[in-house]
Amino acid sequence: MPRWNIKHTPRLFSDEEKEATSKKITEIYVQVGLPAFYVQVIFEELPHKALFVGGKEHTKFASIEVLHIARNFQHATQKKAFLNMVDSILNPLFEKKGIDWEYFVGESDRDLWKINGIYPPESGSALEKKWIDTNRPSKL
Repeated sequence: MPRWNIKHTPRLFSDEEKEATSKKITEIYVQVGLPAFYVQVIFEELPHKALFVGGKEHTKFASIEVLHIARNFQHATQKKAFLNMVDSILNPLFEKKGIDWEYFVGESDRDLWKINGIYPPESGSALEKKWIDTNRPSKL
């Protein structure tokens, strides 16, 4: 499960931008062999006077939490490559709109994760390949 929580000030993104961005984010993970349905992208528009940076209201800001459980990085080169992919998606969109943003990536142990009450299959297993093909979790 990669989950992206994108909290932002009002009216920064259109529905079309949200959909296009979520598809680009999903593609990062599909390229490394994750089922597309593992990827969650949540846009949360915060109300006026709900986001402060340095003690002052910021009217064009996005705070992004990226949580990884399905796969964790093993090497610094993987981390750098991932951040470069993230930047290639976020920077063009945010810069053209004059938005300030910050993101971080957190990782957790895979054994603390279930989907529909099922422990996800091991990476690269036949069952995971079935999950990829059907784009759904299943017990068998």
